[in-house]
Amino acid sequence: MIFRKTAILALSAFLCASAFSQGLLRNTGKRELGKNSILAVVEDRVITRNEVMREVEPFLPQIRAQTQGDFEYEKRVSDYAKEIVQNMIDRELIVRDFKSKGMTIPETYLDTYFENYLKEQFSGDRAEFMAFIQQQGKTIKQFRAEQENDIIISYMQNMKRQTVAEISPQKISDYYEANKQKWYSPASAKISQITLKTGMYATLEDNKKLAKEIMERLKKGESFADLAKRYSKDDSSTRGGEWGWFKKGQLSAVLDQKVFALEEGQYTDPVVIGDMIFIIKVDEKKPDGIQSIDDVREQIEWTIAEQNGRAMYQKWVEGLRRKAYIKYYE
Repeated sequence: MIFRKTAILALSAFLCASAFSQGLLRNTGKRELGKNSILAVVEDRVITRNEVMREVEPFLPQIRAQTQGDFEYEKRVSDYAKEIVQNMIDRELIVRDFKSKGMTIPETYLDTYFENYLKEQFSGDRAEFMAFIQQQGKTIKQFRAEQENDIIISYMQNMKRQTVAEISPQKISDYYEANKQKWYSPASAKISQITLKTGMYATLEDNKKLAKEIMERLKKGESFADLAKRYSKDDSSTRGGEWGWFKKGQLSAVLDQKVFALEEGQYTDPVVIGDMIFIIKVDEKKPDGIQSIDDVREQIEWTIAEQNGRAMYQKWVEGLRRKAYIKYYE
């Protein structure tokens, strides 16, 4: 707790000093700095230093651990404080825009949202929840108002996002051609596996004999999947040994070398690693190279939609800022 109190005092003093030097605050020279000075006003909403401190404080140890020396630390804290002030301003503007359009969140939805939060975060324990918000210096009313604002902001953000359906095939093609190297994929193999484990009922020597027997049965044409279901001692046994796709380099060095030396339908000799034995079959293979546009079309669509959405959202918020009364001062 000593660090926590020291950090709060340091932050309190620092927010004032660094804010002036970085342009966050504008000193009018008309009054002394108070314990809870005003950092900004947006319309009739006042943002105080205490509010910002409550948001910054939990991250002070992390910022300290990631910085070297007081100068870098103070710069990072100042930058983070500025982000928080701007975020508070933007949230206020977004909520006001929502309400100015006559839109509301139904009380029944807010109640359900709150109850779900209580169950997920506190297992329905209201006493634990009350201790949590009291530690933050909030009332239930304030907490629920913040939740309502979170819902409003999420809704308004989604309204500004471009849907995948609005993205033209030409944009997808242009993005693919400009970013082809992003879609490079190393060689990959879809494998099935029989795993023999040393344990209470089988020694390593027992398993070596069993592996030899399995290999003889495979050579006679017995199904790899059937043998995996019968003998394999891992979670894939119920699926006939199917393990799915692996890119070159994802398996252990020994298995990787053996697997990618095989053709489709072939299987390895028994491979002993520690006290385990593996027999691996290559079901399918894909060479390395650039994936086709059809293989990555969905990824491209969502990437473009996300990029356009961020740009549209930022443009919208900047418009709200231009129309609003905003002042940074003390």
